[in-house]
Amino acid sequence: MKTGVNILILLLIASVSFGQSISEVYFPQYIQGVGNFNAADDRKVPFVCRITVNGLTPNATYRYYNRFVSSPTSTSIGEGAYILVKDSGDFVRSTTATLAIAGRYGEFVTDSTGAYTGWFVNEAASSTLFRPGNSVYFRLVLNNGANGITVAHRLTAPSAVTVLNFGNDTAGGTALRTTPLRYGAPKQFILLYDNLFAQGRPVAATFIESDGTDNSIANGYAPFYADSVNGVNKAWGTIIPNNLSNGILHIAQRSLNGSLYRLYLSFNGKWPSQTWTPIDTRNATGGLDNVLVIDGKKLFIINLWLNGEETSEELITLQWSTPDEANAREYVVEKSTDGGKTFEPFTVVKATGKNPFYQLTDTRSDKAAFYRVHLVGKDNVKVASDVLAVKGVVKINVYPNPVQNQLVMQHPQAEAGATVQLVSIDGRQLFTQNVQQGAVQTTLNVSKLIPGNYMVVFNMNGLRQSKSFIKK
Repeated sequence: MKTGVNILILLLIASVSFGQSISEVYFPQYIQGVGNFNAADDRKVPFVCRITVNGLTPNATYRYYNRFVSSPTSTSIGEGAYILVKDSGDFVRSTTATLAIAGRYGEFVTDSTGAYTGWFVNEAASSTLFRPGNSVYFRLVLNNGANGITVAHRLTAPSAVTVLNFGNDTAGGTALRTTPLRYGAPKQFILLYDNLFAQGRPVAATFIESDGTDNSIANGYAPFYADSVNGVNKAWGTIIPNNLSNGILHIAQRSLNGSLYRLYLSFNGKWPSQTWTPIDTRNATGGLDNVLVIDGKKLFIINLWLNGEETSEELITLQWSTPDEANAREYVVEKSTDGGKTFEPFTVVKATGKNPFYQLTDTRSDKAAFYRVHLVGKDNVKVASDVLAVKGVVKINVYPNPVQNQLVMQHPQAEAGATVQLVSIDGRQLFTQNVQQGAVQTTLNVSKLIPGNYMVVFNMNGLRQSKSFIKK
């Protein structure tokens, strides 16, 4: 009896030790889908994930294909096409799932613990499984690890993936692509996050072209992808949801082995375009009609912003950073005072190779100023940040102070509608006086004021500046 109990315990331990499971490494939240049985409406983009399979036979070669099912308890082999990731050579696209025909299944070799980690790529199908709003589950179908041609394992990832279709409303998604990247290589992988530190699951993930598969309109791909991404060296494309209040803040570029190759950050959800107007990934409404296009050459990116806590009426503090700090030689800060038409060098800051960010203080003027930072790489290539506009501040001066009768206020050249207000120390408005257009100083009669402290406020085009004075 004791022997039988011991055998049962050993069998239970073995079943726990060798139970197969999927662990999610990089597992996106969304997959594109339509699900109306009309293949012409599919408008696909790739879905990429990286997972670890555990509990398999050590050092065994498994055949596989990967699809999606409606629930973890489903016994189906799943639906959708898949792209087999190859460590060398072209990826292979298959629309027919089988473990018996070469070219329609992939292979991987487990390590000494019976585990394997790798990239997997899927496409939605026209079936109702992929209707927008549905939750679907990634399924990995395996043979027995010993050249079997029948299904031995159906493994399912624990997290649901939400089906998302291109559209202009808040429930839809918008097309996002790049022109060829300055850095990178085909068959690397792109992960997009809506937070700076890549916490949680990516919003979306895709691969860098060209992977060797035909991602064309004939195969159901979205026109923007088929025309401007498919087969374009170092370009990528995907779909992002329209309800991202932060937008895309973090783009990770990873190699076939999963290592981080490049990291790109945005502090405001905006990314460099092919013009000086950045694209905004926050609460997008483009759908397929207005594709968001990131300039891949500018993804050697510099983030430029104002430090609000260190910005005053007299001074501004610019700050900038780049995830490619290690490749930078110096930063050339440029300034424009003619509305951003022409820029002149303002200062040069040598790169240290380790600074999390740099900062620079400048005197604020009464006119709008425009700044940009050119990163000069160690290879002498220059890449510019987006242009940062800083509104001018109205600067005034008053004399004499203290004053007896006539207070003279010097101010910027007045435009139509400019006014001067006299305000008591407790905030009461005593009188308002129009300022003559074109004037650079205005005289106020303060002889009737009782002695004490007052404020004079200059208003022009919504900008306000105040100075205190003493009435004798």
